[in-house]
Parts: sequence; structure tokens; C-alpha cells
Amino acid sequence: MTQKNKVRTLVISLTVAIFLIAGMPLVAQMPDFGQQPEVEDVSDEELDRFVDALQVVEEIQIETQTAMTDAIEAEGMSEQRFSEIHNAQQNPEMDLGDEISEAEEQAYESVLAELMEVQQGAQQEMQDAVSDEGFDVQRFNEIIMAIQQDQELAQRVQEMLQ
Repeated sequence: MTQKNKVRTLVISLTVAIFLIAGMPLVAQMPDFGQQPEVEDVSDEELDRFVDALQVVEEIQIETQTAMTDAIEAEGMSEQRFSEIHNAQQNPEMDLGDEISEAEEQAYESVLAELMEVQQGAQQEMQDAVSDEGFDVQRFNEIIMAIQQDQELAQRVQEMLQ
């Protein structure tokens, strides 16, 4: 993997982390004008704690993805079919090509409820992990924004993660 791809992967991971921790899209946190706000400097000690928290958050994300996959499969659905039904539910004009059976609809509703529960639990775990490292969610998110804005800082974090 090239260095550019590694940094890009880091930024994507951080964006996912910010979404899950904050419980809202990153876009909602950005100002409407095209310029991002300046972020306070990040000390070496703070960066060490950030990386520790980030690693725990990534572990939680992996566990959450596994739990979600297991929940879908436990209802006898494939991830692809769940996704198709979910997309159709979100966009009624989307054509699935075939009808959703009553059994699929019930399985979908059951899975959806369980996924929401899993996600809420994961979000709390991630907030706790961030807090355990001495951050509030706002400062953690500020560091993520700093990493997205500062190539050198992103490189330092990438090296610390290796």
C-alpha cells in the first residue's frame, strides 16, 4: 500500500470514528463556508492518548461489524439482501425487482431493531474509550479534524499506529 493510500485509509477510518462517536454526520459539524476552522495544537502526550483511544475505537468498530453481520445471518438473511431491503425502505421508488415476502419483512424489522441496539451500545463503548483516555468527544473530534487538515500530523498518527 502506498503512503498516500495509507493516509487516505487513516482519514477514512477517522471519519468513520467521528461519525460513530458523535452520532451525527461529519458534515453537520463543519461550517457552511468552504474553510475549516483552525484546530488547537495537539501535544505529543495528547497524540499518544488519542492513538490509544483510536485503537480501542477501531476494535469496537470491528466487533460491532461482526455483531451486525451475526444478527443479520441469525434471521436467515444475507447482508446483501438486508441491504437491498433497507435501501428500498429508505427509497420507496427503488425497484427491488421482486417483492419482499412477509417473512423477509418481519426478519428485516427484527434485524433492524437489533442493529440499532448494537449501534447504540457500540457508540457508548466508543465514548467510554475516548473518555478513559481523558478526552471529551469534542476534543477527540477536533484532533480528528486536525489530522485531516495536517498531512504531517496524519503521518505521525499513521506511524504510531504501525
